[in-house]
Amino acid sequence: MATASKHSILLVDDEPEILFSLRGLLRREFDLHTANSGAEALEALHRHPVEVIMTDQRMPEMTGVELLRRARGEYPQAIRIVFTGYADIKAVIDAINQGQIYRYLTKPWDPDELLAVLHQACEHYDHLAQRRRLLLDLREHLARSPGQDGAGELLARLDQALAEGPAE
Repeated sequence: MATASKHSILLVDDEPEILFSLRGLLRREFDLHTANSGAEALEALHRHPVEVIMTDQRMPEMTGVELLRRARGEYPQAIRIVFTGYADIKAVIDAINQGQIYRYLTKPWDPDELLAVLHQACEHYDHLAQRRRLLLDLREHLARSPGQDGAGELLARLDQALAEGPAE
């Protein structure tokens, strides 16, 4: 598989051995970027567009939920996944409410399940990107034909839908 056709994933964990293991498991199927902290992850996002962000929850200085909340503000199209070795119901609730995550996974991970979840997340990203392109195409078409009945109202609704970001 050529690198250009691989989906881009940002892996974030403060434990280097976890990132090493994940790289070994995922490098053949995805274009991987890694970060050791939330701040490093935000810097990586400025340098590399990614489709999926998968982050550990418990990290010093910035939790995974906080990272995903901030990433959502700047990169709303990225699919967000939290993974952790701790069963913390408050973290799960925060991840859902603040980060609006796609999935919450636990460590240790099952390699087959992790690959399946990441492939599903990439498919979900592709679906949302296609939806956005169709909305933009429709908006462009309506903007070129302003004389049609209801075109102005439909344009306003399309603008609102596009401003709200991806519907997950």
